Amino acid sequence: MDNTPRRRIGAHLLTVLLLTFGTTLLRDAGGQETFNDLTGFTLNPPYFNLAEGSGISATATCGQDEAGASRTDLYCKLVGGPTLGLPTQNIQGQYCDYCNSLDPNKAHPVTNAIDGTERWWQSPPLSRGIVYNEVNVTLDLGQCELHHLSKQ
Repeated sequence: MDNTPRRRIGAHLLTVLLLTFGTTLLRDAGGQETFNDLTGFTLNPPYFNLAEGSGISATATCGQDEAGASRTDLYCKLVGGPTLGLPTQNIQGQYCDYCNSLDPNKAHPVTNAIDGTERWWQSPPLSRGIVYNEVNVTLDLGQCELHHLSKQ
């Protein structure tokens, strides 16, 4: 084993760095940050929603027709157990409700997907047609520009 001063200093420096910064990346069982006893700082960046404020669109949404006009659609989702709500909303192990873009309590626009709330975007039900088996959602983070090139 090479015990040159240079190698020993490197090993000691690595140990100090691990002790100093290693604890800043730890979390306890409750998910709380563990602060470094020497500096009091952590290396964890603050949480932010990258998509918030970005442009988002969908090729179809429950409660809207192809032209974007309001309509009433019945949708259902599977549930794993008892649900809150009216007994009439539970149909054979599914939670069912209506969506309609004119009713704020029944609207599920694609912007709900990135607004940071518990609200959600809902695709159209397949009862409207097999074409809704595939719906595209596009998120524009504004990171690049597309240029159209044409032959002359």
